[in-house]
Amino acid sequence: MTATALLEVESLVRCPTCRGPLSAAEPRRCERCGVDYPLVDGVRRMLDENAPGIAEKRREMEGWVSMAREQEWYEPDDEVDAVLPYVCRDLGWDDPTWRATEYSFASLLELLRPGMRVLEIGAAKCWGSQHVIARGCTYVGADILADPNIGLGRGLFYEELAGQPFLRVQADGEGLPFASASFDVTYCVATLHHALDLGAMVGEMSRVTRPGGHVLALNEGSRALRQGANAPTQEEALGFGINEHVHTIYAYVWALARHGVLVRRIFQADGYDGIAGTRAGGTLLRLPLVGRAAATLYTQSCCGYQGVSLVGRRLGRR
Repeated sequence: MTATALLEVESLVRCPTCRGPLSAAEPRRCERCGVDYPLVDGVRRMLDENAPGIAEKRREMEGWVSMAREQEWYEPDDEVDAVLPYVCRDLGWDDPTWRATEYSFASLLELLRPGMRVLEIGAAKCWGSQHVIARGCTYVGADILADPNIGLGRGLFYEELAGQPFLRVQADGEGLPFASASFDVTYCVATLHHALDLGAMVGEMSRVTRPGGHVLALNEGSRALRQGANAPTQEEALGFGINEHVHTIYAYVWALARHGVLVRRIFQADGYDGIAGTRAGGTLLRLPLVGRAAATLYTQSCCGYQGVSLVGRRLGRR
């Protein structure tokens, strides 16, 4: 991204409290609220300290760092980070979470065309940037975590890989600091289930996407209809103060539809190899034309905890 293009994207930034425009000079200020939003270590700091749930989100930010240190993945690894999310394909990992992300991420790449503006919510290190920029698109990464190793601060590594800077914004996904209809594609990977208010985050993703643009939720935790609202695999993260929830596919679809996003595709986040080996799933997959849709609906409704990916289109005229 050239300096001119970066300034153009910066012009889309708005006050997270009142959505008013910011001054052009640094530190960028909302003239209505009188709040400064400085650029610190390459990250535009735009958390609204008066937003609902800010205490829980501050606790979550600390929790991610604490969990990463305890589980020994806090220190950056250039070899790993350079190939994310393709650690199974390129490094031979056997990790079901990353395998599902690899599979799901392909649906985003299929949509991208040169010149698109793309926003990632819950961008963390911004590993998605290298793949988005390589397709001739403008990438913007937003996350509540600005940590230099596992948050937006690590984006500097990806700027060097991509050979150009991009906008990194510390912001709450439930109150995005961007003008409405700013992006052609807005997506997240395993992020919606961390929202305190699912509808609020989906509403914001929809708002900042232009009519006709795409909204994607990739590899989100999901549960069958009779399963409890907390998955056993979330217990450790909850202990660190990380906000964890698990929703049914119907909750995701309804949240998207309620905010003007028509879901065009729903699929198993990790693909269909596992389903093919089951009696019910294998039978449904063999149905002509509707096999995958039927297998997804059955599995998501009846079979425990898993992952789902949704691709939607923002309704309305351009």
